[in-house]
Amino acid sequence: MEAKASRDSSSPDYETDFNASAASKKAYEFDDLLRLVGGFGRYQMMLYGFMCLMTVPIGLQQLVLVFYGASPSFQCAEPASTAAINNNSLCPVDECCANCTKYEFNGKFTSAVSEWDLICGRNHLKALSQAAYLAGLLIGSYAFSSISDHFGRKIAIFLSIAFLAGCGTVSAVADCLSLFVLFRVGAGAAAAGCLLSRFVYCMELSVTSNRTAAGFVCNMFMTLGYAILSLLAYFLRDWRHLMLAVSLPGTLLLVFWWWIPESPRWLLANNRLDEVHSLLLKYAAKNGVTVDAKHLKHVISEVRKADVRKDDTRKYGTLDLFRTPKLRKRIIICSFNWFVNALVYFGLTLNVKNLAGDMYVNFFILIIIELPSALLAWFCLQRFGRRIPYCAFMLIGGVAGMLVLAVPDKPEYQPVITTLAMIGKFCILSTLLTIYVITAELFPTVIRNIGIGVSSMMARIGAILAPYIVLLADLPNLNKTLPLVIFGVLGVTAGIVALWLPETLFSPMPQTVEQAEAWDEDYKFYCCKRPGPKKSDKQDRTGKGETEKLCCIESHV
Repeated sequence: MEAKASRDSSSPDYETDFNASAASKKAYEFDDLLRLVGGFGRYQMMLYGFMCLMTVPIGLQQLVLVFYGASPSFQCAEPASTAAINNNSLCPVDECCANCTKYEFNGKFTSAVSEWDLICGRNHLKALSQAAYLAGLLIGSYAFSSISDHFGRKIAIFLSIAFLAGCGTVSAVADCLSLFVLFRVGAGAAAAGCLLSRFVYCMELSVTSNRTAAGFVCNMFMTLGYAILSLLAYFLRDWRHLMLAVSLPGTLLLVFWWWIPESPRWLLANNRLDEVHSLLLKYAAKNGVTVDAKHLKHVISEVRKADVRKDDTRKYGTLDLFRTPKLRKRIIICSFNWFVNALVYFGLTLNVKNLAGDMYVNFFILIIIELPSALLAWFCLQRFGRRIPYCAFMLIGGVAGMLVLAVPDKPEYQPVITTLAMIGKFCILSTLLTIYVITAELFPTVIRNIGIGVSSMMARIGAILAPYIVLLADLPNLNKTLPLVIFGVLGVTAGIVALWLPETLFSPMPQTVEQAEAWDEDYKFYCCKRPGPKKSDKQDRTGKGETEKLCCIESHV
């Protein structure tokens, strides 16, 4: 099939178009092809809906580590000596005792912690079982990005879904901790691969004007997965049953293999032009649009020719982020902020077991507040810019975490600590969404993906460390609010450091490193209106209008 596609792509019709004179006055882009076949029409919406649906099983797997890593109530069952037996009552519930050789779990649920005794001297293994999945996210980001680029978005998406379901199922029946940890790494890698591939697929389905909304809505289905997880965890108190419930449904999505086509952008980038032509004609037919097949073929060849010219430009690497002063400052600040965002987001979620009240109710609230948080972030991004709202949310969330130091360590004040944790979670979700946009706008086109990749790697490292920060609450002689204080200090630090990043909403996106270094940085505060140079001025500097610039943001995330 590959050989046939390659042979067809070099057929005389395409050779004639591809080598035609450059006399054509219009420079075609891929969006022109999508507009010819109906833009973001009914067929693309159907495909987009499937990609949103695929996000749900990832959400189920992403935070199930909260429940298999939770510890039911326990108490010493076998003291080491006769004297200790007589004083057994001196060993409080949920506390480790030096003279105890075995603990008994009496909670209303089971978990990996209760099955393999991951408490007291073995509690570091609990953090390891949670960090394993988060480490898998780091591995999968690189492994599946390569699969996606070389073998196609479709193969990467369905392979990752199958791998996710398989690793999740094996995790549910694993009879030893080492096997469980190994397959949690695999599940994390598969989840990262699916997240990456389906997001790219969604972006490649959309025309520029729909791209920001497409990325935003698709990611909201992750929250739906989290909400379903909270309900499943509430009704399935056996952790193995819960693991099966969040893993097996993913296999149902594999039946869509026969209905989901490859991304036309990927086909075009790999010179499979006849397949692009056939697929776009299918788009047009499904969207009820009449298109001239010959003209469509001509536009395909022109877009491919433009892509080849872009491939001939200089290649940039990671070191280019550090060669010039402005970019060096930006990548250091962005990397630190991504690190803090991921660490605090996962840390606050994992810390739900240490909050007062019912763990399941608290988890559900932590998830539900993500929706208004995301909507508020979206509103602020459009009205007040990126820099000030980001710093404000980060500082508010950080201060909320630090305020737990002022709360008395008494049972009647525990709801106050829970409320402060909820405020922190609300703010960190807003900053997590905003830092994606800021990073995409700060770096020039030629190294934008590299900048996001480096920052994302730092986020994965932060996520891996989160379970170990939460573990501090279980150590003797340490206050259970210590993780919240650490998250608060990191949040305040990140918010202050981010003030050294320029505002980007009303600035043109740089195309080259030279432009990024030469252009002035904007540190003003704007409120609800567009300032500064006229639209025509920005078009002179970038060749693109402000509207296109704003719509292109999400395509680089």
